[in-house]
Amino acid sequence: MRVGHISDLHILHLDQPAPLEFLNKRLVGGLNLILNRSKAHSRQVVERALAQLDELDVDHIVISGDLTNLALESEFIAAAEVVSTIADATDRVTVVPGNHDYYTPGAVRAGRFEEHFAPFLKSDLPEFQLDHGYPFCHLRGPVAFIGLNSGIATPWLFATGRVRDDELLATRELLAHEEIKSRFKVVVVHHPLFPDEHHRVYFNRRLINRADLLDVVRHGDVDVVMHGHNHVFSIVRVPKLGSPGTTFVCEAGSTSMDGGGDERIAGRFNIYTIEDGELQTVESHLFQGHESGFVPWHTEVFRHEVAGT
Repeated sequence: MRVGHISDLHILHLDQPAPLEFLNKRLVGGLNLILNRSKAHSRQVVERALAQLDELDVDHIVISGDLTNLALESEFIAAAEVVSTIADATDRVTVVPGNHDYYTPGAVRAGRFEEHFAPFLKSDLPEFQLDHGYPFCHLRGPVAFIGLNSGIATPWLFATGRVRDDELLATRELLAHEEIKSRFKVVVVHHPLFPDEHHRVYFNRRLINRADLLDVVRHGDVDVVMHGHNHVFSIVRVPKLGSPGTTFVCEAGSTSMDGGGDERIAGRFNIYTIEDGELQTVESHLFQGHESGFVPWHTEVFRHEVAGT
């Protein structure tokens, strides 16, 4: 199976928002858009990535959060339109929210992400799904995709996340189910499990209970964690605790970044090849401009890598 991974799309669509919608954290976010982010992120780059993933014959696509910028209704409509262009999207896409999709308490209360992406939150084992819709699982052949929610509404200048305690418990139980145990297990969550070297300040953007989630992942013999948030390509290896083997914690980067010819801030997506119950390769593709599109940038090859417990 070949799995495409895109993330942090930050699709901007301001359709005459009411002034009252900016009397909150969106005031700072809106200024950031004016000064920086609206120029950095491009819907056209996302659409190019999806077209090339189709040409590269991926079987499934993971989107690890931050589909919107300010969690406005117009942005969710635009993001849902983009995702709907994927062929057989409801069967071939696993998508979870990020902190930008939960940008304000109002967006969380309204359940905007869950409303617009409801078809993608249907679980093949609904008995483990809690009232807020998580965790959910998609059983696709030999692979189980498990979607978690780390999005929370935060104060100004914070981008932290947290997975609910009852969601962690349900995930632990889900991973022990026979339908899951026999499959290659992929957990999808927005926030990373480890700090990254590219952000000098980590406290205000961390996953608050990352140690708890990491414990669930390692004891549950998860094979790959796919996340977003940091806008960089990374692979971290940690030993499983339930059995011999390695859990790969992977980030693709922000897919929508134009980059302007600078590969340090260019859009990226990953393709994972899974064969015989193992992760074989991770290919990173880099956006090099609207003429060239995404080109192969880096490949990591894994062969029967086993870490001790």
